[in-house]
Amino acid sequence: MPAIPFELKPPAESQPGWKSGEILDQPSIFAEGRPDLIQCFDPATGRSLGQVPATTVEQLNDKLKRARQAQKSWALTTFEQRRQVLRTLNEFVLKHQREICQVACRDSGKTLIDATLGEVLTTNAKLQWTIKNGENALKDDSRDPGFMMMYKRAKVIYQPRGVVAALVSWNYPFHNTVGPVISALFSGNAIVVKASEHVAWSMAYWEQMVKRALNVCGHDPELVQFVTGFADIGSALTMSPLVDHITFIGSPEVGKLVMKSASANLTPVTLELGGKDCAIVFADADMSQCIPVLMRGVIQNASQNCIGIERILVQEGAYDKFVAEMERRIKAVRLGAVLDDGDAGVDCGAMVLSNCFGRLESLIADAVSKGARCLVGGHPYVHPRHPCGQYFEPTLLVDVTPDMDIT
Repeated sequence: MPAIPFELKPPAESQPGWKSGEILDQPSIFAEGRPDLIQCFDPATGRSLGQVPATTVEQLNDKLKRARQAQKSWALTTFEQRRQVLRTLNEFVLKHQREICQVACRDSGKTLIDATLGEVLTTNAKLQWTIKNGENALKDDSRDPGFMMMYKRAKVIYQPRGVVAALVSWNYPFHNTVGPVISALFSGNAIVVKASEHVAWSMAYWEQMVKRALNVCGHDPELVQFVTGFADIGSALTMSPLVDHITFIGSPEVGKLVMKSASANLTPVTLELGGKDCAIVFADADMSQCIPVLMRGVIQNASQNCIGIERILVQEGAYDKFVAEMERRIKAVRLGAVLDDGDAGVDCGAMVLSNCFGRLESLIADAVSKGARCLVGGHPYVHPRHPCGQYFEPTLLVDVTPDMDIT
C-alpha cells in the first residue's frame, strides 16, 4: 500500500527572520499569574512564541479514553495497513525536512545541522527500519520447552498492549516525540505523548502531522494524543490505571520518580536515561580525522545530547598536542540563533534550560579549585545580538581527576 501525500503548513514563527514576538527580559516557561499556561519562547533569542494551555487532569483522562476507543479497531489492522501510515509519515518528513528542522530550531535553539542530524535523519531511519523490519520483529516465535517439558509446545506471541504513554525530553523535540509514536502504532497500540513543557510550542505541529497521516490513510486520528503540562500532568499520566506501558526519556532522578509512580498499577516501564559518555584517544590516532569527529560529538546540539561526548581520555604521549588543538578549535566556535543570524555564521546554538547555568559554573569552579585548568569558557555568554538568549560559553576543562564533582 503506497504512501498518501498530504500537506501541512508550518507555523509562521518557524520562518527565518520572523520577529513578531516580543523579547522577554527574563525568559521563563511560567506565565505570570497563569499556572494554567506555558510561556513558550525561542531559547536562542528570548523571543516569545506565545502561550500554550497546560493540559488538565480531566482533559488527560478524556484523551486516554478516546485513545483506548480508537485502539480497538487499530489493533485489528494488518501490518501492511500500519506500514502505509508510516510510509505516509516518512514521505512527509522527507519532503518537508527543512520546515521540520526550522520548527525544531525555533523551539529548542539548535542549529539546522543539529536538527538535520538529530531530528530528521534519526526519525527517518527509525521509520524506514520499522517499515522494513517491524513485521519480522513482531511475528510469532517458537521456543524450545526443554527436556522436562518436551511434551509441551512453547511460543511467543506479540499482542498490542492497548494504550501506551511516552514522556519525552526537550533536547530533540521532533525525534523524541515521534519516535515512540512510530513503535506504538506499528505494534497496534494507541499512544499518549507528554512532551517537556520546555518545548510545548512545537507539539501542536508534530501532533497535526501524525494525525493527518492517520486520517488520510483512513484511520482514526484519536489514536494519537499529545498533552502538555508541568510535573503534575506527568505524575497523573504515569499513575493512571488507563496506561498499559510507559516510555520515559530524561534524567535518572526523574526516571526513579516515574518508576515509583508506575508501580502503583504495576505498569511496565522503559527508561532511557542520561549517561557519562567518554571518547578514548590513543597516541597513534589520526588526529586529522579524530578531532573533527570529537568536535561534532561535543558541540552537537550545544552538548544537550544523550550520547554526546562529555569526557575525552587522551593517551599521555598525545595529550599536550591534542589539548592545544582542541583549545584552538573551541575558541573558534561561534554561538548564535540560526534562524536570525543565518546558518553560515553559527556553529553552536543555545541552551534550552538556563536554570542549569549555576550548576555548570559550580562544577567548573570545583574542578579548578582541585587542580583542573579551564582553558576556554566556563561562564554564561551574553550574546551581543541576542542578550536575552540562553547561551553558555563553549568550555574546555583539562587535567580533570576522578575526585572532582564534574566526573
